[in-house]
Parts: sequence; C-alpha cells; structure tokens
Amino acid sequence: MATTISVIGLLLAAVIFIVVVWKGLDIFTSTILVSFIIILSSWMNWWEALTNYTGGYCGFIGSQIFVLVIGAVFGELMGVSGAAEAIANCITEKLGVKNVILSITVISTVFVYVGISGFVVLFVIAPIATVMMKRAGYAYRMIPGIIFIGATCSAMLPYAINVTNTIPAAIIAEQLPGEPVSLGSAPLLGVVAFVVSTCVGYFYMVHAAKKTAVKEGTVVDDTQPVKIVPTRDDLPSVGIALIPFVAVVVLVLAISNLTAMDANAVVVLALFVGSALLVLLCRRQIGEKLKETIAKGVNNGVGATVMAAAIIGFSTVLQNSIGFEAIKNWVLDFNMNPYITEFLGLNILAGIMGSGTAAVQTFFQFFTTSLVDKGASSAALHRLAPAAVTGMNTLPNAGGMVAQLNWMGISLKDGYWYVFVTSVLAPIVGAFAACILAMIMY
Repeated sequence: MATTISVIGLLLAAVIFIVVVWKGLDIFTSTILVSFIIILSSWMNWWEALTNYTGGYCGFIGSQIFVLVIGAVFGELMGVSGAAEAIANCITEKLGVKNVILSITVISTVFVYVGISGFVVLFVIAPIATVMMKRAGYAYRMIPGIIFIGATCSAMLPYAINVTNTIPAAIIAEQLPGEPVSLGSAPLLGVVAFVVSTCVGYFYMVHAAKKTAVKEGTVVDDTQPVKIVPTRDDLPSVGIALIPFVAVVVLVLAISNLTAMDANAVVVLALFVGSALLVLLCRRQIGEKLKETIAKGVNNGVGATVMAAAIIGFSTVLQNSIGFEAIKNWVLDFNMNPYITEFLGLNILAGIMGSGTAAVQTFFQFFTTSLVDKGASSAALHRLAPAAVTGMNTLPNAGGMVAQLNWMGISLKDGYWYVFVTSVLAPIVGAFAACILAMIMY
C-alpha cells in the first residue's frame, strides 16, 4: 500500500511540475514544491530529503558547470562577432527561399553539434530565422519547432559536444573502467537515429509550413534567388567564421581518439580554443564588447547550470522514494532486450523528471552494470542514450523550452505542437530505429 501511494505521489508530482512550469513558476521553486509532494507521499524525512536535494544540486554543478559556461560563452561570442550570421546568410543564399526550413535545420544542427547550448542556439538563430521565414511566406510561430529539429537531433551524432553524450561516457568509464567508450562510440547507431529523426521532423515541418502558407494566403514565389541583407556591415567572411567551428570539431575528434582525457575536459578544452580563436579572428567585430559578452555568456551558462541542477536535485529526492525504487525494479524486470529497456527507461525517466540531463545521469548511475551483465554493449548503450532520452525531454515541464517560447512571444497553444512533433515524436521514432539496429549489430 505504501509503495502504491508513493508511486501515485511520484506521478502526481510529475503532472504538477508540468502545470506549474507551464504557468510560469520558476524552476527552483517548482522542484521544491514537487519534492515535497514526493516527501509526503513516501513518508520521507523532509530535512534528509532536502539534504539529498542539495547533494544532487551541488554535485551536478560541480561536474557540469565548466561545460555549460564555456558553451554559453562560445555562443555569445558567435553572436556578437557576427560569425553566426555570416554562416547563416551563406547557407540561406546557397540553398534559396524554397529551402528555408532546410537552411534553419542545417544551421541549428551545426551549432548544437559543436557545443553551443540549445538555449543559446534559439536566441542566436531566431532573429535570422524570422527574416528567412518571412521571405518564404511561412508562419513565425513555426520557428521554434524548426530550430528544435537540429537542436535536439544533433546530440545523437557521434562526437556531439552535448551533456547527453558526455555524461554516459563519463559514468561508463567510472563504473566499467575496462569498457572502451569515447564520445564517438558506436557511430552508426547515432547516424541512423539522427537521419530518421531529422527526416521525420523536417518533412513534417515542410508540409505544415506550406499548408499554412496556402491557408493564410502568404505563399511567395520561391523560384527567385534570395539575397540576404546583412544586419551589419562588418560581418566576418564565411571562411573566418568557420575556423572556430572546424577547430572545435577537430580537437574533439583528435583528443577523444588519441588520449584518455575525461570527456568533459575534452569539451571544455575544445570550446575554450574555439572561443579564443573567435576573439583573435573577430577582434574588430567584437571590439569593446568583449568583457560584456564574456560576462553575459558566463551568466547565461551559470543560469542554465543552476536550472538543470535544480531538476537534478529534484531527481535525487525522487530516487530516494520507495515509489522510484518500485519503478526502477519494474524497468529492470523488463523481460526484453536491454536496448529496448534503455529506450523505455530513458523515456519514462525524462518524462517524469522533465529533464533529459537528469534522466540520462540517473539511468546510467543505476542501470549501466546490470544491462552490460545482460549482454549489452557499453558502446551501444552510450550511443543510444542521446537519442532515447530526447523523446520526452521537451514536454511542457521542460523549463528551458517554455522560457524560449515566452522569449519569442509565442504561446504554448500556438507553438508547442510543432515543438512536440520535431523534438518529441520524431526523436522517439529515430531512437526506436537505432534500437532495432543495435539489436541486430550487438
């Protein structure tokens, strides 16, 4: 009976978390509120539970703050230097108006792949995407859904600089030091998940955008070449703008394969070098804004870290409840292939916790050894994680996604359906396809 009540309390907490975040309550207060629902329904010692909350909160900050902060600084430097706009303009002009959705997808994929936070990407790309969508006659409210195609699916690719890729590698290396894993483990699984997810999201958005343009009477002639007018006259050349990206990717690939350096250390070092190159190559464009830009990036990075840490803190309370123990045992007792177990387990945890980061950390802490003992490849488990955890990572209880829609002035009612299709449904399809392939290959 006590276990049943605890499970009900846990599920109720997840629903209330979605509602209060939807209504605009800040993440810290929201997580404390739902933590007490779990505390009361599980008859937990409230102070001990809050101590566990702070342990998870501080632990996440200690392990991830440098990754998120340097990523945010890199993103701010990309925006202020004009490098982001230079790359975006080039891609748009090359692909044309009829391929605007493809352009935005490619840009967001590249940006997130090299380590720019998904939070930062929307802020950087949205102003440019607004102009691009207007010229194509497509609805403004669709922009977040399109950006999320690349922002969510790019994490599935091998060597992606993303916490859902670095965290599993770090935990596997800690728990199973004899297992060979890197940021690029089992690359084919990641490529398949990425291609399937991206195609589902992309073709849906193309269909929806064209249908809406016809309905709203905004169809334009897409046979004419497009010429983007830069928002400033001192943009760096595309070649210069690409150098930091190339440097980051090359460093991640080289260091990951040639050394035993910690995955987070690889990311921090690569992004630091990329940031330094931006400062050196675009010093004229950045000018006197350097200190202000770095400060803004640091503040954004710390803010993103604290937001994620609060959800990790909540997940720590959740993990200590008897209800979670019951759910964990239920997942472990799945009489099915370990890759399907991972697919279901990560989706369930991400949906309950409202955070892919919290879900992937929790899952690999508890399930890595048992799944490998059942015959799973640690490399395959690692590569499937960013795909499997993405499916339920942007439900309405995802505070970052809600904040982004609010920043753009788009209500959940108007914009969330497109986000749901491209960052929930599409990744679920892609992750499942990769699971099937893993079952065949491993």
